[in-house]
Parts: sequence; C-alpha cells; structure tokens
Amino acid sequence: MTSNVTKKRESISMFGVMVHDVQRFATIANVLRKFGFGNLVKAVSTAGGEGTSDEFVAEMRKDSADTLGGKIRGAIEALGATYIKFGQMLSTRYDILPKDIIAELEKLQDGSPKMEFETVEAILNEAYGDYHKYFSEVVPEPLGAASIAQAHAAKLLDGTDVVLKVQRPGLLPLIRSDIDILNMIARTLDKHIEEIAYFDLPGLIREFERSIISELDFCNERANIEYFAEKYADNEMIVFPKTYAELSRSNILVMRKIEGAKITTEIPGTPEAVKMADAILDIAFKMVFEDGVFHGDPHPGNVFATPDHRIGLLDFGLVGTFTPRQRDEFTHLVLAVNTGDCSAIARILLSLGRPTKRVVLADLEAEIGAILQKYYLSSLKKIDAAAFANDFIAAGQKFAIQIPSEFTSAVRAVINLEGIILYLNPELDVTRTVAQFSRQLFAKKLDQENLVRLACQAGIGLAELGRGVPSHFAQFMQDIEHDGMAVRLPEHTSAPLVDAVNTAALCLSVSVMLGAALVAAVLFMPHHQAAIWVIFVICVLWSAALFVIHARSRATRSKIRIDPILSGFRRRKKWF
Repeated sequence: MTSNVTKKRESISMFGVMVHDVQRFATIANVLRKFGFGNLVKAVSTAGGEGTSDEFVAEMRKDSADTLGGKIRGAIEALGATYIKFGQMLSTRYDILPKDIIAELEKLQDGSPKMEFETVEAILNEAYGDYHKYFSEVVPEPLGAASIAQAHAAKLLDGTDVVLKVQRPGLLPLIRSDIDILNMIARTLDKHIEEIAYFDLPGLIREFERSIISELDFCNERANIEYFAEKYADNEMIVFPKTYAELSRSNILVMRKIEGAKITTEIPGTPEAVKMADAILDIAFKMVFEDGVFHGDPHPGNVFATPDHRIGLLDFGLVGTFTPRQRDEFTHLVLAVNTGDCSAIARILLSLGRPTKRVVLADLEAEIGAILQKYYLSSLKKIDAAAFANDFIAAGQKFAIQIPSEFTSAVRAVINLEGIILYLNPELDVTRTVAQFSRQLFAKKLDQENLVRLACQAGIGLAELGRGVPSHFAQFMQDIEHDGMAVRLPEHTSAPLVDAVNTAALCLSVSVMLGAALVAAVLFMPHHQAAIWVIFVICVLWSAALFVIHARSRATRSKIRIDPILSGFRRRKKWF
C-alpha cells in the first residue's frame, strides 16, 4: 500500500526516481526482447545509434501487419497497466496505425489479476479510518478487476446498494517510470524513422500523460458523472450512477449501483429495443454536435439495459471534448458528406487538421470524390460507418494532414454507438437517419440566435483586425525607413551555406598562418631558432582558436538539450 508518507518521501528523492526508472527499463527490455523487439531496446539504450536503428527498422519490416500486431499486443499485455491504457488509446487512432494492428489492439482487455481483499480493506481503512463506520458490507469478490482499479459491490449503513471503485496501490511511480520510458522510445523512433515524424509520437505521449493523470484522479470521473447527470436530467431514457461526494476520494469512487445487464442482453428489434436505439441516437447527437462533450468509450460493456428498458451509462474516466470551433467544423463536415460536396469536405478537412506539407486542393478533392463514389454506388443502408471514417482519415494521412485526437475519439465513439444501435434496431435506415440529423444540424445553423452569435463573433474579429491595421502599417513603414527589407532563409536552407563559408574561411586562415610559419622557418631558422619556435606555437594556438570559434558558431544551431534531464524534475512536481 502506498501511503501519503511514501509518496512524499519518493517525491523528495530524485535519485530514488532515477533508480526506479532504471529498474523498470530493465523489466521492459526483457519483455520486448521476449516478443522479438530486441533491436528496439538496442536503439533506445544506445541513444539511437545508426546501426541499431537500421536493424530495428529491418526487423519491423520482416513482419506482416497481422503478425506484428499480435506481437505488439502480447508485449503490451505483459507490460501491464500503463501500456494497456496506451494500447487502448492507440486503438482509436485510425490515422496512425493500419487496420490489422488496430484490430489486435482492440482485443486488449483492461483486466488484471484480482487484488487481495486484505489490500482493498487496507485502502478503505486508510481513507475512512474504519470503513465499517460508513459501509455495512463490502463484498470480497470483485465485480471486475481492471489495470487501474477494482470494483466491489457494497451497502451503505442505510442499506443502499453501491459500487466501490478502488484504485490499485503503487501505480504512481510505476506509471511515471513508464511515461519516461515511452518518451525515450518515442524520441528514438521519431529521430530515426522518417515516416514516423508525421505522427508526432512525442506529442502523442504528452497527450497520453495528460489523459492518464486525469484518469488516476477519481475526482475527475465523479465530476464527469455529475456533469452528464445534470445536463441530461430531463431525458427519462438515460440513467447515470449517483455519486457520493462525501465518501469518494481521489483513489476511491462511490456510486449507487445501476441494476441491469449489458445492452447486448436486450432482444433486438422489439419495440423496447427500437426505443432504446432512438434514445442512444438522440443523446449521441446532442453530446457530439450540440454540447461538444461526449462519453469517450461507449462500448457495450459500459452501456447497460435496466429492467425497465432504459439506458444506463457507466465508466466516465474517459470523456472527449470539442472546442466550439471543432464542433462547428465537425458539423459542417457531416453536412458536406451528406450533400456530397467534395470541395467543401476538402476545405473542412484542411481546416480541421494540420497539414505538414503543401496540399494540392484539387488532388485532395479528387481523392475524397473517389471515396464518396465508392460508397454511394453501394447500398447506403448497409454502409460500414467504421470503414467510411477510416477511408477519410486515410485520405488525410495520404496528404500529410495531421488529424486532431479529438476527432478520432469522436469517430471511435460514433463507431461503438453504431454497433449498439444496429444491434438494437437491425432495420435502421442509415440514409434516412443521416438525412434527418443533417436537416436538424442545418436548421440549427440557421437558427436566429445562432446567426446573431456568429455575426457578433465575426464583428468582434473584424473590429480587432481593423483596430490593429494602422499600428502594424506604421511599424512596417518604420522598419522600411530605418532597416530596409530583410530576407530570411529557413534555417535548414541557410545552415549548410553558412557552414560552408565558415569552413572555407577557417581553412584559408589556417593555410595563411601555416604558410607564414613555413616562410619564416626557411628565412630565419639558421640564426633565430628560438623565434621560430615562438612563431610555431603562436600558429598552433591561432589555429586552435579558429577551430573553437567555428565549433561555437555551429553550436548556436546545435545546442545541447538538457530538457530530458529537467523533465524528470518537472514530472516529479506534477506526479507527486
């Protein structure tokens, strides 16, 4: 059990943190070697030497996608909680990984060996003093055991049935070490595999770190549940678990138990099932397109059917969000797809993502047109939404447009919900439903209140732009008058030229000094040997000084990075 005293002691000792990282890396290295990734370990441990990096790339290319996916999944399962969570996050990134590897990662089960009930009791007693003062019973056999937490049925003193979600002890130092090592691996791959630069692996690790830090604090999940429960309190078809703030802690979440079973126990096609499907469609539409805050992992295990045929939603540790602008762009994208406007889809895709190179808009439009044609020629009622979304994401990847993670999270949520909805109502007409939602979206865009809001935003933006134009123009004219026009070349373009000039000047200076020393030696050696030695020493020192100056000039563009060292100190403050 990890007490507060233990956390505090570890946070003080940076040496202890480093030792823990080294020990964890040794464990990870053994697992990676076992599953055939030995050259990746070499590449990371030797700071990405050229030979080892080439060996790693060659090793990866030997495997087919399905074989490689199986090896990756096996290694992730053996590495435990952090890597299982990371693999689950990667399974939503259709823009990064091929379908075969995604399919393997989707098999990752967030399961772990059961915690001993004595450990659970120790955690509860640390939180409450004596947990029997608040709970008349805690069932020793867990409802489920996941990599981060374990759930137990319990009863309050008044007999209310609740569920206790208890976090496993000792996760913080383990996950922190894993994040450090994932950063090392990401930097190595990013440095030595050219195609990987598009995916921004270091940025992906930073995003994962923020997500898992939030997930480890159960106060955030409780806040998410309370937000959705209040937001959709008027929807009688949706049930959220009631939380108990006074009993919950950062590592313990107490919720009222929702009676029911998995949604897949409902009989498909019955009037009750069709009504439930319509309710899920309605709430998904509001979450994604109206509110911009949605359940991030609505798989069948987190969607319950209550005895009175209502929808119970569970597990709010992962919640997706859209900024207002992203929500509007996603709405425009759905409208453009429904109308088949390839030009609009291409522009929205460019705006929604981040192009990493120049994109020829006409080529992107042609690619999107081919995708639409492929699906419009098939039966729209049988469109595979997952394949449809994957093709659009693949188009963005083909043109080096980085797709934001919020978009891929929403796509994953929509795909999961599509499977549940079609299970409940197999006869659902996809064409009619999409058209209906599109009309609602279009009507909302033309709503008077929305138009006024957009006009106000546009007016404020134009006013700010207009107010800044005179000062910017005055600054421009002053710069022209005093300094003229400066032309700047990108560093990667100018650096080789600067290096070449510096090297030529260095060689010329050294040649002149050595030539002068040679002439002096010929003329004065017979009579002034001491003077010649003095001249020789001066020439050597001059040459050395020139080399130092040359090296310093190059160092201004190739600085030593101490961020990997400092990141340990910053992460220590964040985690402890």
